Amino acid sequence: MQKKIGYDARMIENSGIGIRIQHILKFWPIAPTDAKLYIFGDPNHLKKYEIPHHAEIIEYKTKIYSPKEFFGHPKMTEMDVLDIPHFNVPLKYIRKCIVTIHDLIPYHFKETHSSFAKRMYLQLVLRSIKWFAKTIIAVSNYTKNDLITNFSYARERITVVYNGIDLKNFSNRSQTQLNVFIKQQKLPKQYLFTVGIGKTHKNFPFLLNNLQTLWNAGTLKLPLVVGGISKEIPAEFIEFQKQNPNRIYFLEHLSYDRLPLAYQGAKLFVYPSLFEGFGFPVLEAQAVGTPVFSSDASVLPEVLGKGFEAFSPKNSSSFQNQLLMLIKDKKRLKELSRLGKENAKSFTWSFAIKSLDVLYKKQLTALK
Repeated sequence: MQKKIGYDARMIENSGIGIRIQHILKFWPIAPTDAKLYIFGDPNHLKKYEIPHHAEIIEYKTKIYSPKEFFGHPKMTEMDVLDIPHFNVPLKYIRKCIVTIHDLIPYHFKETHSSFAKRMYLQLVLRSIKWFAKTIIAVSNYTKNDLITNFSYARERITVVYNGIDLKNFSNRSQTQLNVFIKQQKLPKQYLFTVGIGKTHKNFPFLLNNLQTLWNAGTLKLPLVVGGISKEIPAEFIEFQKQNPNRIYFLEHLSYDRLPLAYQGAKLFVYPSLFEGFGFPVLEAQAVGTPVFSSDASVLPEVLGKGFEAFSPKNSSSFQNQLLMLIKDKKRLKELSRLGKENAKSFTWSFAIKSLDVLYKKQLTALK
């Protein structure tokens, strides 16, 4: 009898996790002769993306992080293997689940899951995964060690499968394309670029406060462009923009194919994050050759390798001094561009898919 793999794709439009889901489905490694793929999710969302033509879509719109999620979808009982790309597992079927854990941000930043019910939910699912999941994947060694340290996961139970970068998409465009993009978006000719807004761990106020100090002192002329905005800009940041005219620009949501232009146009990509499970933006910047000035927190040194200039995300004076020195150092900027491009080549979806292919086939073989 043909084996069945179920894939929970409800979060395909989320940032981070959604990028991983999109590319795993795009480059799905298992032939239909080895196992049939069933994709659980919203058909209206799924039709926007490249998914295997042989896959069967099963409508599944249960809300993320809801109690109903624990029961999964009735069709999941027919699956031999279930791939769950986040820790929000269907507990009813957990023994057949391959679970990917991206980070423990909700655990470390309690305001993300502040209510007692949410905290209990987190404890329940993470401990259930630890004991009962078929296979556990972490997207970095940092996340793997975090699970071992804080939830006593067995090291041998966790396989690290990094995310990837689509190097065809994140490649340099022509100067003409870049000029048109900057004109259309009404951006300055030179700017600092960052992404991430509204989440505590992104440390955005730290960045704004330090840049404002440098702007007011007249030691920094470069404005800041902010991308990666999927929802409304918080009122406090709109107010900051009013107080700092021509110093900060908020980009509208960009399609995946146009996003590289925002990176390419920047003199420097600045990333003040306090915590990441992987860090797509820093690799996207590296891939197009934009020098990266990043926090040294959590997983970022693991992902960025030698291709970045590091700073402490809590030390304002050090950040300011390093930034001013770096933007004047043309030799170092050129070196960071070269090292970054080389580093980005180490994170491709082909590497990730090969690892997942081995995992899937191991699980299917064990069923025979």
